[in-house]
Amino acid sequence: MFILRGLAGPLLAVATGFSHGYASDFGGLAEFEGRLGSGESTGGLGIMLPFQLDAGQTFFVDLSGTLVSGGVGQGSLGAGYRFATSSDWTLGIYGYYDYLNSRLGNDFHQLSFGAEAIGAVLETRANVYLPLGNGYSVDGLGVAVVDNGALRFRDGREQARPGLDVEAGIKMPGLDDDTQLKFFAGSYWYGGKNVSDMFGAKLRAELAFTGINGLPSGSTVSFGATGTYDNQDKLGGAVMARLRIPFGGAGSAAGDPFDPAIQAVRRASAIKTHAGATGDIEDAVLDLNGQTAGRLVNISAGSGDAATINAILAGAGDGAVVLADGDIGLNGSLMLANGQTLLGGGGTLALRGASSGGRGSFTNSGAHTTLTGYDPASDVVTMASNSMVSSLEIIGGLAGIGSAGTSMLTIHNVDISNTAHDGIRLASVNGAVIENTRIHDLYICDNNTLCEFAVGNPNRAPYAAISAHGTANLTVRDTVIDNVTYGIFAGSVIDDSDWPPVVTDLARNITFDNVSISRSRREGILLVAADKVDMNKVTIDNTQQGRDMDLVVLQGTSNVSITDMSLKGGINGLMLVTASTLPEDAVTTNVKVKGLTTDGTTNAGIFFNPVSGISLEDVTIKNAGTYGMFIYGSDYAFLGGPVADIDFKNVVIDKAANAGLYFMGPARDLKGDITVRNTPRDCKSDPHWSGTGVNGSITQSPGSVFTVNGQEIGSTTLAARCG
Repeated sequence: MFILRGLAGPLLAVATGFSHGYASDFGGLAEFEGRLGSGESTGGLGIMLPFQLDAGQTFFVDLSGTLVSGGVGQGSLGAGYRFATSSDWTLGIYGYYDYLNSRLGNDFHQLSFGAEAIGAVLETRANVYLPLGNGYSVDGLGVAVVDNGALRFRDGREQARPGLDVEAGIKMPGLDDDTQLKFFAGSYWYGGKNVSDMFGAKLRAELAFTGINGLPSGSTVSFGATGTYDNQDKLGGAVMARLRIPFGGAGSAAGDPFDPAIQAVRRASAIKTHAGATGDIEDAVLDLNGQTAGRLVNISAGSGDAATINAILAGAGDGAVVLADGDIGLNGSLMLANGQTLLGGGGTLALRGASSGGRGSFTNSGAHTTLTGYDPASDVVTMASNSMVSSLEIIGGLAGIGSAGTSMLTIHNVDISNTAHDGIRLASVNGAVIENTRIHDLYICDNNTLCEFAVGNPNRAPYAAISAHGTANLTVRDTVIDNVTYGIFAGSVIDDSDWPPVVTDLARNITFDNVSISRSRREGILLVAADKVDMNKVTIDNTQQGRDMDLVVLQGTSNVSITDMSLKGGINGLMLVTASTLPEDAVTTNVKVKGLTTDGTTNAGIFFNPVSGISLEDVTIKNAGTYGMFIYGSDYAFLGGPVADIDFKNVVIDKAANAGLYFMGPARDLKGDITVRNTPRDCKSDPHWSGTGVNGSITQSPGSVFTVNGQEIGSTTLAARCG
């Protein structure tokens, strides 16, 4: 319809000029048509401008626009020439430009040409349709294909199809001059790149009336029905109603509405399109890790022992996609090679075309896969650089998954349980993503001597669900951890063979996003000498166990962002600490918290142990077993010095057992306000705490103002408020 609006004015102007110069008679026709079909419904408007050059020749211009159910728009602009023969046949040729805006929002263009012969009783016509352009890529329609044993990709595209059709009809005799009944039979074909040919047959009938009261002279009303059958769309049909009204002159258009010279051209004005996987075969890129897929190989219980399976993987080469099927027992570690993907039965990989960028997916049709490691001294799966493990269950082994000195690992949709040591162990790995994974019911170490983290041995936190030692660029997201010794340990590799100790492999650029940890025997998250850590929507709940430790510990860790964290149970909720035995640059500082809730800790909600540069905003500490916050500074610089540069904004301590805050040792430059409610005391500073004889103090620089419940606490008021 938009084509009709845009071109009708210019077309009429051109047509009028043409008629004045060449035509002996002029009259236009407007045609309104509605069609209800088995696949779609349409409504359209067309304008035909015939120019009668002499008694036997007619030139015409034709313009139409159609709206199709589903938001499809189409339009056509064409011209033709007809001439009458001495044997009462009218012969014609014509050409059209067609436009379509498809349901997928793609624009298509085509040229079509046709020829017709209309007699007194018989008529016939043929049309050919020639699309312009190569079509459009459509996300989600691409498919994985196996090409010469390799996993590849065929892009999903929407394309216009070339075609042709022919039909022949007969006008039934014996009716009056104001009525015509015609029957037609025809055939059609459509092709297309990488599309099976469509062959079909068509029958249609059309009944037309003229001389109807109330309509302008020369108007016609038509009704029709069409039935089709082809090898792709199968059986189809439509019914039609049409009104043609002459306008603009008193020539042949108004004189004989059934004159063959002014009949509408009957053709398939709608561009035939196809949406499907019709692109060229190209390399397949795995969405999860950006690796190009290689050969496809299959493993199952029938493949043999670990050594035999590893020989299969080695022979498959880099980038191979390994399809696991069913339960597989391993007497050693399954060794993935560089770039290989291990995909369990029922798992799906999102793909994209390396050239086209189109998207699709590939699914392993095998049975649900469980890898069981029978050797407690071997990891069940060992990953190489750029490799991926997806959509399977891992039981037993030393660790479920292990990797050392590699890069760019992806662990997706994996369930790990009952290992003898860690769930996932990464050592000096650069780049790893762990997502949509569940790690649970691992070995629980109750022996503090064997399992407790110590700053004197900072490279060791054994039996962790995820152990990332010396690992950079680590992301853990959408992951659940339950019933383990440690939840997540991420620490730098520290060489303490000499003094001072030094970091050799820095744990850095670490992200935890939407991670849930419950029932961790020791720390839920332990970060040691790490840098640049982002924790968003982390939940730790250790309320369902009798023994526990601190929930989140930042030990010598800097540049940390915490948002929307929830901590329940534990001794201390958030522990911020700097140890003198760590490397000199391993200092806990520049920690920004926005959104934190602690509930039910046995000691403090937050424990500050010589740290500086901490910002707390939107923090709520509830039901602390002793104090809401424990501020523990040192008089000695080599032990970390005072707790310094702490900002508080919208911080609430509710129902702490003893006091909102406890000051022990020096503090410096505290800013902001804390609300303490439902608590015996706002704050406390006890020189006899634990028999140390250490009292608390506050030193404030100009501009540093710290209040509790709106009343300032400083060097001169600390004793009165908190003594």
